[in-house]
Amino acid sequence: MLIIFDAVIFIYGVYTVYSAIKMKQTGELSSFFTGGSTQPIRDVQGYINYIYGRTIVLGAVAAVFGVVGFVNDYNIIRLPYVMKALVVLFLTVVIWFTININRAKSRFW
Repeated sequence: MLIIFDAVIFIYGVYTVYSAIKMKQTGELSSFFTGGSTQPIRDVQGYINYIYGRTIVLGAVAAVFGVVGFVNDYNIIRLPYVMKALVVLFLTVVIWFTININRAKSRFW
């Protein structure tokens, strides 16, 4: 059952990185980054520049967490201490990213 969770986290990480790169290239926001807000953004390019690198970090950590979790849960290699460290890292990055999203919304909306 945890293998499905690992796959979902990995796919989320890859999609997050893909969405950030696409957003940076096109200069358009997707609802993934606006939280479904319908209010117009004052500075779209400023918001993209602010959130781009942070989003790449979140996506990369999620993808690594998913891969290592899969390897650990599928008993390919047992990595209990690495998994504990990655859980702490992943939760820390999620909290950090949430704080940055709120800062970006107050700054650019």
